[in-house]
Amino acid sequence: MNSSWYVFFFDLPEAVVHADHWHFFRHFLHDAQPPYTPEETERYIEAWSQPGAATGMINYYRNAARQSPKHVEAQIRPISAPTLVIWGQDDRYLGQDLAEPDHDDVPGLDRVERLPGASHWVHHDEHERVNQLLIDFSAPPCQLRTRPGDHSPGLVRR
Repeated sequence: MNSSWYVFFFDLPEAVVHADHWHFFRHFLHDAQPPYTPEETERYIEAWSQPGAATGMINYYRNAARQSPKHVEAQIRPISAPTLVIWGQDDRYLGQDLAEPDHDDVPGLDRVERLPGASHWVHHDEHERVNQLLIDFSAPPCQLRTRPGDHSPGLVRR
């Protein structure tokens, strides 16, 4: 929780996060490498400015900070679906220990991919690598078999 200190700021009223052209939220984008362009930042601001968007984002953290750890743990249900964790090694907001879920919580964990040099914004920092990891993980499995009428082995997608 030490690296998630920022959740306590979400008890502030929405007016605070709107102030100074969304300075509070823009601050969190500064870790990205390469930095977000002004155009990309403006797209975030446009999304944050939609009616109810800021309240919805803030309420996620408000709820998390107001629940007792015991209550939260009692609500956890195992994730049995095949799972890939993609983790930015330089994430300043979430502790490294969170990258490795307990087997009982995520029995379908396929693997954890830690990307060196990537921040909390791993999808931005290493977009090509993240996209390839997702494509590879989501692709149907291949099997080696003989094609009809051909006795040479080949890879066939199922």
